Amino acid sequence: MNRIVTVGCTLVAVFVAGCGRKDYTGERRFPLSGKITVDGEPMEHGLICFFPKERGQVSGGPITKGAYSIPEEKGANAGSYKVEIHWTKPTGKRVRDAYGEEIMDEYKEGLPDKYHKNSELIADISAKRTTFDFDLNAK
Repeated sequence: MNRIVTVGCTLVAVFVAGCGRKDYTGERRFPLSGKITVDGEPMEHGLICFFPKERGQVSGGPITKGAYSIPEEKGANAGSYKVEIHWTKPTGKRVRDAYGEEIMDEYKEGLPDKYHKNSELIADISAKRTTFDFDLNAK
């Protein structure tokens, strides 16, 4: 009986390992996720980008309702990253689109440069750390 259990566990382990095949080439990437708040409130819409300080995979994705989730195949390699966050904040104005055909809500960058252009945000990504929350101030 123990032999059957051992063989069965081995087969399951081999099957599961095969199912975990990555859909990209190169160094291992890690899925990234977290929460983003601005002045204590969830950021409605934005963008987060992870730029490697030395070498690695540039990664990023949308922020929706205060959260982001980047899957492994689009994630980042282990290492230190500069993080840039952009907030598409509504201005409350309605404007014509670039073609002058449609009236739409106007949006502009809602965060100071220290969170994107001159970012001071750092993330050290590893197998043990893939979740990064940021509480930002709009001023």
